[in-house]
Amino acid sequence: MWEKGGHVVELSLIQNFGVALLLGLIVGLEREFQHQKEKTKDFAGIRTFILIAVFGWIIGFLAQQEDFHALILVGLAGMILFIIASYLAVVWRGKGIGATSELSALIVFLLGILVAQGYILVPVMVAILMTTILSYKYYLHKFAQQLELEEVHAGLKLGIISLVVLPLLPNVAYSPIDIPVLKDILGLFPSVYSLLASTQVFNPFNIWLMVVFICAISTIGYILIKILGTRKGIGLTGAVGGFISSTAVTSSLSETSKRSNLTYNFSFGVIISWAIMFLRVLFVAIILNKAVFFNSLFTLGIMALVAGACAVYLYFQQTTKGKKTETAVAFKSPFALIPALKFGAFFVFILFIAKLLQTLLGSSGVYVAALLAGLADVDAITISLLTFATAGEISIPVAVTGITLAAASNTFSKCGIAYLFGKKEFAKQVGICTAIILGSGLIAVLFL
Repeated sequence: MWEKGGHVVELSLIQNFGVALLLGLIVGLEREFQHQKEKTKDFAGIRTFILIAVFGWIIGFLAQQEDFHALILVGLAGMILFIIASYLAVVWRGKGIGATSELSALIVFLLGILVAQGYILVPVMVAILMTTILSYKYYLHKFAQQLELEEVHAGLKLGIISLVVLPLLPNVAYSPIDIPVLKDILGLFPSVYSLLASTQVFNPFNIWLMVVFICAISTIGYILIKILGTRKGIGLTGAVGGFISSTAVTSSLSETSKRSNLTYNFSFGVIISWAIMFLRVLFVAIILNKAVFFNSLFTLGIMALVAGACAVYLYFQQTTKGKKTETAVAFKSPFALIPALKFGAFFVFILFIAKLLQTLLGSSGVYVAALLAGLADVDAITISLLTFATAGEISIPVAVTGITLAAASNTFSKCGIAYLFGKKEFAKQVGICTAIILGSGLIAVLFL
């Protein structure tokens, strides 16, 4: 701080005022850009938004200094009346009935008050998020236009399983012996009873949380496909589809390859989806267990890089230079409840088998479970091993090796799909890439 004219001026006060100005500038700049782009005269532009932010900051500052917080309500009421009057004037002139700028102005006013009260992080986050939403107007409208009623209903189901069902589930680990009738029957077999008593892996809350988590990842990929479209080339279909299901991409492109001579194009789409699958597994790992992520970054990272290199090679080997084949892969909405329930059941089964084999065979049992589960689905066993590693039931190296084996097993399974359903030349290209990817993964595991 420093003194000037007998008054003490605090640097923090100036900084807060500057933040309020900046927030008004960010939102106002976006609104001004939209107005000029659409050639319309709306409620407010860059200057008005800056002044609104300053007005909010002054109200918040005075309310705090004078300990007169009712002033905030007075300022808010005045701001609302101003917005209503401006909105009616815009409608009266026949300039439309949208209220986006008006609501944005009210939010900026409130952000100015919060900054004056000493809150910085939340107002900045809200301003950036709001400006991002405003700037993506075209894409959001396009996405809404593409939505079907079934997808809207499915989205509500996703909200139900995540926001309604999940909080109601008990966060307690159970084993088969916790089932009253089964407990009495198993009590007749002491060795079996003791074995099953160690499989306390049935935690309803955690299991359902994983269901929601996987659905959320699939939702991101599905939204990208809805916005960008699948008919943007096989490469884009494979890359974006890899976020949802690389198995679905492999199956669809394998079938389509029979009806085309452009086998390199289709094999490129398949392999790029596999590369994305490896990255998706790493993303799940960094969310659930950072230690496993950093240790598996070497093995899965190498497999992802090798898969990417194979995809690049196939891209340049496409038979029609400069021409990209377009195709559409049919994806079901990831919001659907039944697939989520199926994954939950499979996840529970994998948890139980992995724990049972680990109890009986130690680390070797985990590896056997990983290989078998990976043939069907890589996500369930990945999350299972991450859960065990987080609880300290298996070591980090065992979890890393198991996840790598599951990814390798899943890759081998998809290679089989290419051979069963794809054109012979296409299957050969995919098979060579599979051998290279699995070979690199095996070498990487040996260095663990």
